[in-house]
Amino acid sequence: MSKEKIKIGILGGDGRQAVLSSLLSDLDTECAVWAVPRDAAPRPDGPVRCGGWECAVNGAAAIILPLPVTFDGVRLNCRAADEGSKPGEYDVRLTEIIEKATKETLILAGKIPDSTMRFAAERGKRMRDYYESEEFQIKNAVPTAEGAIACAMDTLPVTLARAKVAVAGYGRIGRTLAGRLIRLGADVTCIARSRSDLSWAWVDGCRPLPLAEYQKRPAPFDVIFNTVPHVIFDAPVISSIDPRTLFIELASRSGGINADTAKERGIRIVRASSLPGKCSPFTAGEIMFDAVLTVLREEGVL
Repeated sequence: MSKEKIKIGILGGDGRQAVLSSLLSDLDTECAVWAVPRDAAPRPDGPVRCGGWECAVNGAAAIILPLPVTFDGVRLNCRAADEGSKPGEYDVRLTEIIEKATKETLILAGKIPDSTMRFAAERGKRMRDYYESEEFQIKNAVPTAEGAIACAMDTLPVTLARAKVAVAGYGRIGRTLAGRLIRLGADVTCIARSRSDLSWAWVDGCRPLPLAEYQKRPAPFDVIFNTVPHVIFDAPVISSIDPRTLFIELASRSGGINADTAKERGIRIVRASSLPGKCSPFTAGEIMFDAVLTVLREEGVL
């Protein structure tokens, strides 16, 4: 590739990173990728595949890391590590990547831990979280909601039409999901703490149910979709839930249900993290590309 092209290193992640690298290559940049899944139709003028992550990082004007950037707060999220790799082959710490980058290099990632941001700042490295974009989060709610519905359809013994469904939390994902469930004919209840969220749920055609009221007297549901990132379904609540209830966990971090207690009661939990990358990688990759491109232009990389 031409030496005049701006080099962008793309590391780890899922199919969204593959789509992102392809779209950035179309902008006449030199995309060097490592541990990025291969797309369905690789092109001769597409991203350059590197044998090691250092190769992708060296000389890069920007480094783009996945969403989420890490699952354990320490190591890079690498889907390739689950696909028959050698032990330790894709075991890369975020701190290693930050240390390797120059102070002129822009590091982009999604859902960056506070400790990682501090580590970068203390070393004078430029780091931005593209997930903080409101536009990105709104758009990203669509593939997440559709993926959640696909999970329910694959698992439930009944149709979503006429099913009793609860959506816990009524933020971007909860509201997007509830709207699609209603259009499928489900009987949708919104469980939330905020009075404004409950009011919006009512306006949108859901049955509003205050969290405190639900926790006192858990209502029966065929499936519960949780978007709340902290435990609201604790042991007392779980003890009153029908074991046949399907629980689909959409929240990051520890999630909204006490998993040990749920397991003891026989409640099935489907952990549906990173659904956009699994169910709709092309659309989700385009959404990620828009957010990344905005930051690259704001920071003067492109």
